[in-house]
Order: sequence, then C-alpha cells, then structure tokens
Amino acid sequence: MEIDSLPEELLKKVISLSRPQDACHTAGVSRAFRAAADSDTVWSRFLPHELPRLAKKELPSTPLSKKGMFQRLSTQPALLPTKFVSMQLNRATGGKCYTISARALQILWGNTRRNMCWMNVKVDDYYMKRGGKRFSEAAHLRKFTWLEIRGKIQSKMLSSNTTYVAYMVFKLADTFFHLDFPFQNASVSFSGSESTRQVCLQAYANEDEDVAAGAPSYQVLQPRSWRPTTVTPGKDMLLPRRRADGWMEVELGQFYNEGGDDREVSISLTEIANNYKFGLIVRGMEVITKQQV
Repeated sequence: MEIDSLPEELLKKVISLSRPQDACHTAGVSRAFRAAADSDTVWSRFLPHELPRLAKKELPSTPLSKKGMFQRLSTQPALLPTKFVSMQLNRATGGKCYTISARALQILWGNTRRNMCWMNVKVDDYYMKRGGKRFSEAAHLRKFTWLEIRGKIQSKMLSSNTTYVAYMVFKLADTFFHLDFPFQNASVSFSGSESTRQVCLQAYANEDEDVAAGAPSYQVLQPRSWRPTTVTPGKDMLLPRRRADGWMEVELGQFYNEGGDDREVSISLTEIANNYKFGLIVRGMEVITKQQV
C-alpha cells in the first residue's frame, strides 16, 4: 500500500503522536501528509490543554488555527494580564515557560530609594522581545547588607508531568562589592519539598562546560575598585553562565510539576551578612521546562 493512500484520519492520529517539529517535517512529504500535519486535530494535541489568560491584543483579532496559535506562542512571548509576566511555549514540547519581570519580584530594600532604584535598559535588549516596556526595567541594588529576592508562580499555570528549572537573570554593575562571599543560597519550594543550593554571583562558568558535572573551570569577576577577591567557589556550587544577550543567568533550582491541585511554587535567592555590598542588577526570573537529553 502506498503511504499516500492511507486514510487521512489515520495519518492525523500517527502524526499527533510525534512532536511539533516532526509534524512540520512530515508536512513536506506529500500533499496528503501536509493536509494531515497542518490539521487542528494534530496541533490540538501539541497545544497545552489549558492556556493562561493573556493580556488584551496579545493575539490577533482574527482567530488562529491550532497550528497558527502554537507558532505564535512558541516564537514570541505573550504577556499575561498583570503585564509583569510573560509566557512562551517550548517549541519542541509545547511546555509552558514563563518570564517574571523584576517588577513582579519581592526584593528587600525595594521601597528604599537610596538602597535600590529602577533602571532602564536599551530598547534592543533581549527582554524587549519578552514583554515590551515593563520588561525594560531592572532593579539596581545599590547598597544593602543582606540579600532577599523572591518570586512565585502557581502550579496550575505550568504544564503537568513536567520538570521545570528556575533561573535568575542578572548583571553586575560597573562598580560592585562583596558579592563574592558569603555565597548566596538559592531555593525552590513546592508541594511540601524544598531544594536548596549555593551559588556565587561573582563567578561564572566557562563556556561549553557543564556546571552540574564535577568541578567546571570558572572565572571570578574582579571589582574595578576595592579589594580583589580571593574566594574560591566549591565544586558543588552552581555558577552563573553568560548569555548571548549579555546578561547572566544562575540556576536556582528544579522541581517536578505532577499536576492536580493548584499550589504555589516559591523561588528565592538570599544571603545574610553584616557587611555592606552593592552593584547587583536584577532583571527577573525564568521558569522554563527542562531540556531532556
């Protein structure tokens, strides 16, 4: 039997068991495959069953096909009504991923202008594509004695039966001090369990190395003034990575969202010390699906 002679409903069923990128590749096989691969039946399978409510004008007024909806949400973030959180689908799996702007985080010292201020970033920055003006602001912690940054998200907003990774996106200012020691504590609490780890904001892993495997090589950023650091991060410490957009990201923890009851996922980065520190610029947090090897 020629493959093109297979019933269209059977083709749809088979393709819907694959992945989004496989369906796109299948569409190039023949007209019959294209008709099946572009159908709402197939792309309904790839779209999450429950999408969060989006802000007005995030979607075109003309209704999109299921494939069109997937392509829109996987190639461009969509703002939620709060305007401080955006969602994007993982193109490979359809999993829901979120970016939480600094404005939506709880940051100690945030109500004290002398300790923290809001700063604008350049228009062509990476985050301008992830929420517009509200994502063009970063929190500049100018002077503080201890660190406390917290974010949260409800589990019902996430994809079920999925492992997630939480990151903080940040930079160090041109002048910074005392961010090398003591090390920072990162944690993710969800469904009665908590993962904790240490990170060092003033160091970063060398490119193309696995920060979770053994002891990767690293570089410790040195202040332009004040004392040079002599602190050596431990082998079990998670180190930030430089991103293509010029920002840094550090993993704060992982968790598995089984689904079911709606519960709060709490994410935090803390450090308590009696010495002054300054020069940390926080852009936001990301809660994204873990890439499966």
